[in-house]
Amino acid sequence: MDSKVINVGMALVGEELEPLKEVNIEITDGIVTHIGNGYQTGEDFRTGIALPALVNSHTHSADFIEPEFGIDKSIKELVGDPSSEKYRILKSKRKIEIVKSIEKFLNLENELGISIVVDFREEGIYGSTIVNDLRKLNWITYKVLGRLEKDEFNDYNLRKLYNLSDGYGLPTATTYNSVELKSIRDIFGNKIVAVHVSETMKQNLAGDFEYIIKHIKPDIIIHGTHLTEDEIMIVKEKGISIVTCPRSNMWFSTGIPRLNLMLRHHVNLLLGTDNGAWIHPDLWREMETALLISRLLDPQSDYSKEIIKGATINGKIFGANPLIEGKKANFIVIEGERNNILNSRNIYQAIAKRGGVVLFRSPRSDPKYK
Repeated sequence: MDSKVINVGMALVGEELEPLKEVNIEITDGIVTHIGNGYQTGEDFRTGIALPALVNSHTHSADFIEPEFGIDKSIKELVGDPSSEKYRILKSKRKIEIVKSIEKFLNLENELGISIVVDFREEGIYGSTIVNDLRKLNWITYKVLGRLEKDEFNDYNLRKLYNLSDGYGLPTATTYNSVELKSIRDIFGNKIVAVHVSETMKQNLAGDFEYIIKHIKPDIIIHGTHLTEDEIMIVKEKGISIVTCPRSNMWFSTGIPRLNLMLRHHVNLLLGTDNGAWIHPDLWREMETALLISRLLDPQSDYSKEIIKGATINGKIFGANPLIEGKKANFIVIEGERNNILNSRNIYQAIAKRGGVVLFRSPRSDPKYK
């Protein structure tokens, strides 16, 4: 039996991230078995704050292989299927180069306190096949949302992809016709289906939201940048999550997500960093950006706790869980003294804006367990 005690200056505990001061956390065989008041014999992180490990709910890790290419080009020229700069670069790389680059990406995520990475994998069956070994890593949860290229789309290949992935990631709502969308939903019925929706105003005006709701009803909408308030309310009613990627939206000049409306209507909001080529995959930066946007759109508001949830426990669909007795020890400890977070009048605001120095990762995601 493997057991250890972690002492922290503060812990965000339970579904509501309740801040408790001077806490000891006992971990036995990877499970949080006790959360108690005061300090016990064990590892000392009294200047630290324990909170659930982060979840990067939307990435494109493959283009991390060559950062900052094509910065003078439009989003369609850069990432549009299948004749964009991104695809040209990926096709020029050997399999081992892409896999090693994605593993480097995952190592970086681990260092940042991210324990779950959800990756949209391009290049069809091949794209999901080459990363299959990375899905077995024991120090990070790597979720692959694969997709088929148009010329390989059939039910046989859908079933093959089903066995290679954790779900299906659609690049746009209109990539497939209604019959193909039904096939995806039927075959991937018990797995995650996610789709880019209304990332641009043009897509929203073309009715991509109505089309996707009618023909597939995804589990997750990526971006939703230009969804109207009525559409956001439909998302909430249907129990669909939205992954917002505000830094990506601003970088690609596609717009500013209506985070205030998503949060006001209690959508299950998730955070992602999107393309590794242009956006550093750092959820701490994403949290601060989301918080700043929410304040810009709704002055004097405070959605900081909800934004932290969006980077952590809202990702239950991917296996995230709160810091609570009886659950997996899937948490991190961040520095709270040198950056003065522990003395903050608003702990959630402070973490969202000042967090990021990771002192400890729970055993499952600690690098020494690789």
